Amino acid sequence: MTIWFASGNAHKRGELAAILDGHRIRIPADEGLAFDPEENGATFLENALIKARALYRLVADKYPADTGMRGPVIADDSGLCVDALDGRPGIYSARYGSEGGKKLNAAERNALLLKELGDAPDRKARFVCAMVLLFSGDRFFAAQETLEGEIIRHAKDARGSGGFGYDPILWLPEPGCTVAELSGEEKNRRSHRGKAGRQIAKILADN
Repeated sequence: MTIWFASGNAHKRGELAAILDGHRIRIPADEGLAFDPEENGATFLENALIKARALYRLVADKYPADTGMRGPVIADDSGLCVDALDGRPGIYSARYGSEGGKKLNAAERNALLLKELGDAPDRKARFVCAMVLLFSGDRFFAAQETLEGEIIRHAKDARGSGGFGYDPILWLPEPGCTVAELSGEEKNRRSHRGKAGRQIAKILADN
């Protein structure tokens, strides 16, 4: 089955493809489709639905039903929620620190978060992923999962090169490493996106 994934993120696409083994994952860039919806929802789920519905309409407008190019759409929205920061950066994780106009890269966002958190004793944080499987404009299923951990105390403690974003600064007490140090297989097993993806995979199998 061909499944459209409402993303341009190659890392996310690779993770989803590994979870949905046997399905062909197609993203807008594969067909040269311009896709940049405004993610103005108040929650991860709202933003995931915005992206899923936008891509569903785009594909429906572009391809007639008899072309075989249509298919269900998967979209996700995810981010890092830090308890001591009242859940921030949350849905603004990718835009964290960019209020002045200049978009920060991952290392700069990580440094900013560690600075803002400072010596706060409560380091509990989690990655959250809301994932939507959309079959039509009004028919969808959703799963939301988390990966629980703790923010490291110092930038020098950031470790690992296997992840992206905030992965090097989220410490997992068990198995005793950062998210960026997990192997691809282990990350898919433990991660917020992996757990949500497996729930979506079960729904796909029943539909």
